[in-house]
Amino acid sequence: MSEPKPIDARTLKRRESMIEAARELFCKHGLAGTTLEMITAETGGSRRTIYELFGNKDGVFEAVIRDCTGRVTSVMAGLELTDLPLRAALIHYGETLMELLTAPDTIRYMRLFLSEVPRFPKLGKVFYESGLMAGRRIITSYFERQMNEGTFPKGDARQAAIFFSSLIKADYDIRQMSYIDWEPQTKDLRSHVIASVDMFLRGYGFDPQNTA
Repeated sequence: MSEPKPIDARTLKRRESMIEAARELFCKHGLAGTTLEMITAETGGSRRTIYELFGNKDGVFEAVIRDCTGRVTSVMAGLELTDLPLRAALIHYGETLMELLTAPDTIRYMRLFLSEVPRFPKLGKVFYESGLMAGRRIITSYFERQMNEGTFPKGDARQAAIFFSSLIKADYDIRQMSYIDWEPQTKDLRSHVIASVDMFLRGYGFDPQNTA
């Protein structure tokens, strides 16, 4: 699916309102159960407007995916980590990531997107690339910078990002998607992130207490 063409501010506002309305409708009714008429009933406009802005309903769904994942990755990309010591930077990154990933809305959207993947595998790829991989590229870039500055062992930054992300994420997202109404407590998330960061650092030969 192609990226939307540049549009004026008024049309952009209409597009954003359609994405917001469609997101809630998709969560409630699923992709198959949501019609273009339901979206336009919430936002005004017409089917023609949707065709012009998104191409078709699948295009609306892709836009919803990109919007939801983009909100998470934009927060992560905006983190100021450069001036922090290594351990503090990784803890800050990990806590922010877990707060975002375990937010109730994030879990709702993940359930929606993953439920539609078998029928729309191309959209599954969009979800993976704009979500998980976008976030992984952010932390990969961080490790690359640290390697170049000599504050982290030289090696495969991408592999380090995979190890780190896996330790931080653990099974929290799956547990929340499986156990309806279960939410981790902030203090438990912080303890988990700190333990994960220290385990990661020890794996790369650091004494966590000397990297604080």
